[in-house]
Amino acid sequence: MKKLLVLLAAFAFSTAAVSAQTTPVKAAHKQHQKGSKSAKTPEQRADHAAQSLARKVGLSAAQTEQVRQLNLARFQELQAKRAQVATAADKKQRHQALKASKDRYEAQLKQILSAEQYTKYAQLQAEKQAKHKGRQEQRKAKS
Repeated sequence: MKKLLVLLAAFAFSTAAVSAQTTPVKAAHKQHQKGSKSAKTPEQRADHAAQSLARKVGLSAAQTEQVRQLNLARFQELQAKRAQVATAADKKQRHQALKASKDRYEAQLKQILSAEQYTKYAQLQAEKQAKHKGRQEQRKAKS
């Protein structure tokens, strides 16, 4: 009888130890789940993008506000286009519209930033694109 109780107690303790060793989900990981970007308003996204660009390329307060206004208009436009995505069937047409929107944004941003700041911005975008392509290639290799 004693041996049975000792075995039951050992089993209970080992079960408790195993269940206590689960890894917690990080809060930062939860932010990057699909759909979390759409939860932000265009105003919040514009503020975040302007502050981020200000840190990365060293914008003045006036430039930061201009970039914020530019981003606000862009994000509002993108939000309206997202609503149309469900109705539009032509993927190529949507792609061309988004590319035209991005080109307009880049041209307006170039007017706001100095030559040195725009060069740094372009370099950051190129690095971001290269990193994205690298991840795509890794996913294709896994498949």
